Amino acid sequence: MPKLCLPIPSLHGPVYFDEPTLESDTYLLQEFREREEESPEEEEETPDEVPLTLTNVDDFLKFFPELTEYQNRTVLLDHLAEYRKEYLTLVPQTPINSNNELSDERSDTGPISVIVKPINGSSQSSQSHVRPAPLKAPSDPLRKPSSCENPPSGGPVRPGGVSKRPCRNTVRTVTESLNSMALEDSSKVLSATYTPPPANAAKHFVKVSAPDMYSHRPPHYLEQLYDPIPSVQRTLMLLDIARAVHPETLINRVAYDQDDLVKTEDSSQRALSNVKWDAGLRRCKILPSIPQTRISADHHAIPTAGVLTDENSSGTVNIPILQFESRFECGNLRKAVQVRIFEYDLVLNSDIGSSRHHQWFYFEVQNMVADFPYRFNIINCEKSCSSFTQGMQPLLYSSHDALSNGTGWQRSGKRICYYKNNFIRKPSEDSDKIYTSGRAGNSAQNMYTLTYTICFPHSNDTCYIAYHYPYSYSTLQAHLLEVQHLHGVSSMLRRQTLCYSLGGNPVDVLTITQFSTPTSKVSVTAMNDRDYVVLSARVHPGESNSSWIMKGAINFLLSDNEKAVQLRNKFIFKIVPMLNPDGVINGSHRCSLLGVDMNRQWINPHPQLYPSLYNMKGMIQLLVALGRRPVLYCDFHGHSRKKNVFMYGNITQPSENAAVKLLPTILDIHAPAFSFSGCCFTVEKSRESTARVALWRQYGIKRSYTLESTYCGADQGLYKGCQIGTQHLEEMGAKFCEGILIMSSADQPCCMEEDTEEEDDRKVSGKHRNKNTSTHRTAKTVKTTTTRAREGGKT
Repeated sequence: MPKLCLPIPSLHGPVYFDEPTLESDTYLLQEFREREEESPEEEEETPDEVPLTLTNVDDFLKFFPELTEYQNRTVLLDHLAEYRKEYLTLVPQTPINSNNELSDERSDTGPISVIVKPINGSSQSSQSHVRPAPLKAPSDPLRKPSSCENPPSGGPVRPGGVSKRPCRNTVRTVTESLNSMALEDSSKVLSATYTPPPANAAKHFVKVSAPDMYSHRPPHYLEQLYDPIPSVQRTLMLLDIARAVHPETLINRVAYDQDDLVKTEDSSQRALSNVKWDAGLRRCKILPSIPQTRISADHHAIPTAGVLTDENSSGTVNIPILQFESRFECGNLRKAVQVRIFEYDLVLNSDIGSSRHHQWFYFEVQNMVADFPYRFNIINCEKSCSSFTQGMQPLLYSSHDALSNGTGWQRSGKRICYYKNNFIRKPSEDSDKIYTSGRAGNSAQNMYTLTYTICFPHSNDTCYIAYHYPYSYSTLQAHLLEVQHLHGVSSMLRRQTLCYSLGGNPVDVLTITQFSTPTSKVSVTAMNDRDYVVLSARVHPGESNSSWIMKGAINFLLSDNEKAVQLRNKFIFKIVPMLNPDGVINGSHRCSLLGVDMNRQWINPHPQLYPSLYNMKGMIQLLVALGRRPVLYCDFHGHSRKKNVFMYGNITQPSENAAVKLLPTILDIHAPAFSFSGCCFTVEKSRESTARVALWRQYGIKRSYTLESTYCGADQGLYKGCQIGTQHLEEMGAKFCEGILIMSSADQPCCMEEDTEEEDDRKVSGKHRNKNTSTHRTAKTVKTTTTRAREGGKT
């Protein structure tokens, strides 16, 4: 395996930064290259963008235990037959010049081919450019287990976490499928005694991190944004130049090399995280499958813990070499090189199956000396700008403090700078061209350095440093297991397995509403009158802030709060809290195991390559077929450059302003971290394949949003000048749910769309019409609606 070398920057020109992929990624790359070579060169038929068929309707209907009225198979068939007679009416295509420069939903695809259905029912492709043919399903595709099967455990797994078992498609007639459905099957609705399986990872884990085992408790105070010192960046850059001028002063000693560790690791000793319910403590524990040991670097390429001597005026100071580790869930650190006594260069792993996306970092540090300033330089960052220049700080977790007083993650770090360095990443010749169509793969890219200084609070502690508050797959499983043990939760929650990911990890789907119980009977009519709200998160694994918002939303919806009770009586919530568990487990930032941005695959998701997208879209498709179109869809994300929390929506006509902007306006009033000024409602061509736009166009969900949360902090409102914390993110999730309740109490909000410009002119009596009339009208409606909601009034 080629090793990753860290050359010293040269004054005679740029130094090329060659970053090969790990051997665990090679198999996937080779396999899909062979598939593309086997595909015929002639143009393929345009695939149907709707995954639902009459032969697999039961695969999606089992996720709706609340639809008891459709146990009558004849009624179901009548609804589906009527739906197939209808034609999907698409919103007019967005003008080419509509742009949103501040959007962080980066496009990894080229021009989008929009599928339209003319009146004659035949499909045709309307496109301004030629789109590459989609990846054709192989003759022997990867197996996608059904949701009622047990996940693959203990079986052989290919590199990258792909199961070897072939796909067996069972074709059944419509009558057989419908007659075999059992909506109350206990194997499909997970009970409180369910124990989640360990996370399947493509990487080899040697431990379970302390934050997963000891959990996190936010501080009781607001953490202010870091105020950078302007002269520090100039000083640090001069020190980097001095490294090239005087290379003999550098130590250049490798402290951690994951590439070398991969060669010597014992595949039989995998540290898996076991999530178990502790009945005595009434909480979940995340325990390792093997005893936790202190990791010692005894390989010849990685020196053992030694000491260096620093002669100064006060005598001799012994400084141990730091020990690093990142082979745990969500961890990301590839190499660490000691360049000076207190300074280390760090190199991050790219996403699995890709050579890009170096942003998320999460690693362990041991063998430190307290109160000494250690400088860390992450030298292979990609983005030209970062929130670290706006007052954001890395996060530090001390195991000593967590065990002694329960302290969790805290913002830490001084002398924080972000600047372009002298490294250039060589262009990729293979992977980017295959999986990242639309991105330039034939040009070199400058790298950037993130540098910060941390003083550890205790000597010989085990500390963790992260880009943002980690939220692992095991943490999600522990949280869901805890809420299943809440008193009375069986009357409001159903937890099911939507599908299994490419790596064999269960993808959960939650149904939250007020179900019928022996004490409180809920009639079928009342259930039919409830609207659907669909929420999802974590399609980008590095955006852990979205999981904290989702946690706050789930906790609020299952609480005894009066507003939560009203929401459960008004709506049926379908929630997929983690769409990309494989990326989360393996410490990726943006991609799945295939090195693909899954948020660019919503138009026509492949059932074997993107099972979570395929099944979630089929679930929504079934609701539309049954005449129960969701009134709202929202996908939770994180934004790496902007502050506050804000939303993206879809508006192509002025008449849509009031309805689409209603919820963001409500959140701007009620959620302290939310900012309406940061919202954007334009639809770019490059966003056509995102969840927000694809579900809006294909299924007519008018209120289809992306909720973006900052990694940094707020520059307005109650939290102005403060860094965002988990308590603020969870509060945002609760406020988001409250906003849905207020929106539902509006007196026919869609009627505001019927106001024409001429009527607005008459209302202002000849005065100059405000450009934001629709926004002001929405705010006025929000004020009236808020008053009604507080008084408990109904429309």
